[in-house]
Amino acid sequence: MAKRRYKRKKKLIKPKFQLKVAAACLGLAMMAVLTMMILLNEAILDFADKGWVDSAALQNEWTGVLLTKLGIALLIFAPMTLALGIILMHRVAGPIYRFEQFLGAVVRGEHPDVCRIRQGDELVEMCDLLNRFTQPLRDGTVDLAPFQAAMAGEAPEELAVTPESETDEADLEPAVETEAA
Repeated sequence: MAKRRYKRKKKLIKPKFQLKVAAACLGLAMMAVLTMMILLNEAILDFADKGWVDSAALQNEWTGVLLTKLGIALLIFAPMTLALGIILMHRVAGPIYRFEQFLGAVVRGEHPDVCRIRQGDELVEMCDLLNRFTQPLRDGTVDLAPFQAAMAGEAPEELAVTPESETDEADLEPAVETEAA
């Protein structure tokens, strides 16, 4: 029997996160292209100063040539960089989405099976850690009420935070035990 492969058909699993990383990759690629164009411009102008190329012809044509080549480079690299950023983050965003779904099911008390991510995904160690951490929650040996209350926006009594106006100075100072002589 053939082993079933589970592939994500949806590439933008967490669109905001993935597009943010892809935009950062695009920014880096654009900076690299602009830096190369500046260096190329400096090299050509140095050639003109040394008389290796015709300065008059260069002044008439160079700006148009430089801008055309810059536009072509950006048209080639921008889509490639965005696609590469989305594809690379696909292996991270998928597991993050799976962790969110898994933890939500645990908190709802659904007792899901262990968290699994696809072969080739990143964050395998995190998935293993989540499985070990949630084991007592999943098999019912730990009370889920505080977690469910926290997910509902209610702070359980043992996790309640006292507002600053209700604290007194004695609560803020560390307790020091003195030894009787």
